[in-house]
Amino acid sequence: VNLLLLPNQPDLHGQCIERICALKPPCDRYGMPLMIEPLVMQPNDKAGGYMVDGDLKKILPLVRQAVELGADVIKADPCDVVSEYHKVIQVAGRAPVLVRGGGKAPTREILQRTHELIQQGAAGIVYGRNVIQHKDPAGITRAFMAVVHEGAAPDQAIKLVKE
Repeated sequence: VNLLLLPNQPDLHGQCIERICALKPPCDRYGMPLMIEPLVMQPNDKAGGYMVDGDLKKILPLVRQAVELGADVIKADPCDVVSEYHKVIQVAGRAPVLVRGGGKAPTREILQRTHELIQQGAAGIVYGRNVIQHKDPAGITRAFMAVVHEGAAPDQAIKLVKE
């Protein structure tokens, strides 16, 4: 479930909190993990539509709020300075953090970023367009699996992709 923070939209944020609070008890009752996706968005007039804000000062409080609302898993965006992502992991505490893929990126760049995020403690990734829109979806999937599950370096993983 989303925990949205949009500029000048406090009612939307409140609605997200209400929905999370309504979902947590049934999730606990049925043993279903509650994954919360804290999303900080840029103003539409600045970003021209759906664009996440990678400002760590905005991401960290929202991740903390997700934990306090009972998240069993956090699905969070990478921050602007990837080397600081360990702060998101730290704030998440006991909740594993799965990193969102964000915008489409070149193969080497996304493998490097993924490697850095995993090295900092991310439990996994949730990527869409960087797999589905890739020229070699099967190959990039193998490469991501090697980075996430086998600790492969980006230079090793890229060999699994046909460019």
